[in-house]
Amino acid sequence: MRRKEQTGGTRQRASLNSQRRRMGPENQRSSPKQKLEMTLEELTTYLNELIENSPVAILMLDPEHRVLLCNPAFERLFQYGREELINANLEDLIATRELTQEAVNIWQRVLRGEKVYASTKRRRKDGSIVDVEIHGIPLIIKRKLIGVYGIYHDVSQRKEAEMEVRQLSARLLQMQDEERRRIARELHDTTAQKFVALNMNLTRLSELCAGETPEIDSVIADSLHLAEESARELRTLAYLLHPPTLDDIGLTSAIRWYARGFAQRSGIEVSLDLPAELERLPRDVETMMFRVVQEGLTNVHRHSGSRSATIRLMADAEQIVLELSDQGRGMPSKLQGATVAEVGVGIAGMRERARQLGGTLEIISDPNGTTLRVLQPQPEIED
Repeated sequence: MRRKEQTGGTRQRASLNSQRRRMGPENQRSSPKQKLEMTLEELTTYLNELIENSPVAILMLDPEHRVLLCNPAFERLFQYGREELINANLEDLIATRELTQEAVNIWQRVLRGEKVYASTKRRRKDGSIVDVEIHGIPLIIKRKLIGVYGIYHDVSQRKEAEMEVRQLSARLLQMQDEERRRIARELHDTTAQKFVALNMNLTRLSELCAGETPEIDSVIADSLHLAEESARELRTLAYLLHPPTLDDIGLTSAIRWYARGFAQRSGIEVSLDLPAELERLPRDVETMMFRVVQEGLTNVHRHSGSRSATIRLMADAEQIVLELSDQGRGMPSKLQGATVAEVGVGIAGMRERARQLGGTLEIISDPNGTTLRVLQPQPEIED
């Protein structure tokens, strides 16, 4: 009985196998390899659609720098048709004459397998120049470079907006200096002169009332003292707004005057290393460097904890260098390149003043102290 059941089971399994063979491969379940091939095909389609419809300019180059493919966004950006781009050497079409070597350097880095980012300029078909950010991505398969993907972002509008902000910033700084100069002049020419007259009147009153009563003598003496003290504070305020020595004698004299007064007020020793003779610089340059000294010494007093500071001014045929250093606790690295929104107008204002005049402001800081360094090109000599 058991043997018959086993024989029946064997016949049933054989019948099922026969039915599967008759169904054919089209009705059988797909193999894992077939699944993978379908997935790759779908993925290729997705990638092609993504590149073709991307608003960002994308292309692929071969190792000889010839265009293998590009998307419509690239054609629109550089004003070339696809038939003009395919198989053409890319840099022959879009590299600017001034930046040809830069383009070569970028390409060499990508050929070495580096992913490269660069902010630069490229030329359109009509000759106009466009600001772009380039991402170069090497395509390496089995350790062999078979091509390079290039992604180009048009940043012209952003650059124009940044330039407008810089121009506005420059105008605001210029207006600030003009207003400081005007207020300082008004304080010196009008208010300070009234304090002189008040002092003369009080002195005359003291002479007329001499010996009247001790109380009257005391009140007049106190008034004279207050008038003299107020006059000194007013003169100091006017000089801090805009020292007349800066316009009349020049930068080195203004720095000496300010450093002397700062040392007296703060108790911080200021050492000076200034040239014995320095030709007059353009007024904007002298004002910028004086403001850096002002702001820098203020930061030493408020933040560094240093009991001394050194100011150096050097000049050669190429540039003027101003350095202000201390021996304090240093500046956090995240603040050294910070924006106005992050640290206020102090550091950012100094950097912007220098940049507007073609110079640069460097900040070198560690736990042993901080150095501010302004590098300002010498003004061009007019014929």
